[in-house]
Amino acid sequence: MGGAVAGCLIAPDQAPIPNPVVQNPNEGILLVWNEVQNFVLTEDLLVDRVADETLPFVTAVGNDFLIAAGTIVSSHYVQWDPGNGSETRVDAALLFDSDIFAFISDDQNLFDSDFLGVPGIDYSDFGLRGIEAGDSTVFGQDFTRVDISWRASSPGDWDRIITAFSPAAPEPASFLMLLCGLAGLTLLRQRH
Repeated sequence: MGGAVAGCLIAPDQAPIPNPVVQNPNEGILLVWNEVQNFVLTEDLLVDRVADETLPFVTAVGNDFLIAAGTIVSSHYVQWDPGNGSETRVDAALLFDSDIFAFISDDQNLFDSDFLGVPGIDYSDFGLRGIEAGDSTVFGQDFTRVDISWRASSPGDWDRIITAFSPAAPEPASFLMLLCGLAGLTLLRQRH
């Protein structure tokens, strides 16, 4: 990490997940947190960039891409806003336990993908939520690493990173919902 950055924290272990996510946190900390993990998409997901355009569940749509419904994804949120005497630029390498599929950096695409967020967190509805034109977010050679170099002013930078099935996370959310539904049907049948 370059410059005078207050640190890179992983929420919720090292810092709380902000609630609500605010426009100008001004803490000079690169904050990263896991959102839904191993979630089966129930609808196509519009993203800004993908690591591999040839994957069978990826379709190009203009300058964006769709990740097909039925794909298992894990979501991660990254927030950077300078403050507390930090530099305005942050350079960092982020490592994940599974391949990175895509980045969601555009304001509208971030709003539209907030269903992947942490339940109960207010992601707010402010403008300029995304990254700036000169920022770089680069896939690493092995697809589990991303290198970021972001310069931010007000209101800061935000990015959602979409990865593959996470072996460290629980089973897919829709699979768990299916199991709960089947358990509920079994209980109803037993009552009758």
